[in-house]
Amino acid sequence: MQTGRTNYARSGGVNIAYQEFGSGDTCLIVVPGWISNVEQFTSIPPLAAWVNHLSGFCRLILFDKRGTGLSDRVNESELPGMDQRAEDLLAVMEHAKIDRAAFFGLSEGGPLGIHFTATYPEKVSKLILFGSFAKWVRSEDYPYGLNEEGHLKTINYMAENWGGPVGLQLMAPSVKDDPEAQQYWASYLRHSASPSAAIALYRMNLDIDVRHCLKKIKKPVLLIHREGDKLVECGHSKFLKENIEGAKLLLTKGADHLPWFGINREELMAMQTFLLDGNVVSDKRLDKLNPEDIFAIYSIKDHIEKHFEEEITINSLSRQFGINDFKVKSGFKALFATPVINFLNQTRLNYSLRLLSDPRLTMSDIAEKVGYKHPNNFSTAFKRRYGVPPNKYRGELMQGKDPKQKKAF
Repeated sequence: MQTGRTNYARSGGVNIAYQEFGSGDTCLIVVPGWISNVEQFTSIPPLAAWVNHLSGFCRLILFDKRGTGLSDRVNESELPGMDQRAEDLLAVMEHAKIDRAAFFGLSEGGPLGIHFTATYPEKVSKLILFGSFAKWVRSEDYPYGLNEEGHLKTINYMAENWGGPVGLQLMAPSVKDDPEAQQYWASYLRHSASPSAAIALYRMNLDIDVRHCLKKIKKPVLLIHREGDKLVECGHSKFLKENIEGAKLLLTKGADHLPWFGINREELMAMQTFLLDGNVVSDKRLDKLNPEDIFAIYSIKDHIEKHFEEEITINSLSRQFGINDFKVKSGFKALFATPVINFLNQTRLNYSLRLLSDPRLTMSDIAEKVGYKHPNNFSTAFKRRYGVPPNKYRGELMQGKDPKQKKAF
């Protein structure tokens, strides 16, 4: 997946960065955790695949909270409370022309999702909370999580180690020893916040307590939590279930805190079913795929879109992405409703339309740039797809005409 366009919503005097993916009647706004960067998620392959999966069945909005990522930085004396962050969310919705949406609150994004739902119920259709909590610091009346002393030790650790893969052993223990994961996680953190901003925002989170909002939640709520979560113990979500009327709790296996690591089919299907009111199109070919296979196929689609000019075969994709030929073919067609080779050819031909508007390029140049070794093969494929040969298409285009096509572009 290529990074989309970053838009900015104005909230008071602060610019809030967001991106939009996918389409459909269902809109899902992801409320990120502690820090984020909307243009860096593609640097984490599992995260990019997770975003790809969600945008495959809904309109998806990602945004950076003020003080993080590409949104405006703020002074420590101006750190936002829940009310301010809720107004930022409203600004994003207004700028994106969204009247009502479902929300996915991840970790520290969950309390903001809870506060927003309680404050602006008319703006919320449903709420998903993943690995989240109502209160961040353990107390006598809330026996979950770290006490204040434990959090201060975490802050000291961050101050000494920022720049490296801080917290990966808690966020995603399944990949904590993977050098590639360490590298892209450290880079993602650096792009998401400066050391002082990261620490200031963490300190701010020590004040989070939205327990007073829980009884006000009257929307459908789905809670998902890994039983072995190393960062936020599952007792937090059990507390939420007990105090949010009608909330459903799905406890799954695993220790990773971030949903795009250690993914499992149960979580993916639960989210999709919840958001689409049970109207999930089931394809038996997908039953033969585990979540890692599904995410690999999304990565294959991204690879084709970025490298379509190269020689690509089913066998080469199978070797590169560690998934057998049968799964590549059947899984790709099940997920994207077209055979993988058809998608490759369509991607090449769609790009050729742009090149044909450049009179400096010969047909041989264009054929080569879109991955055809022989211009005749390119011309044959183009005519089959669009109803006219490419040279005739170019001629009509240069005359300002609308080229007649057998099929819509």
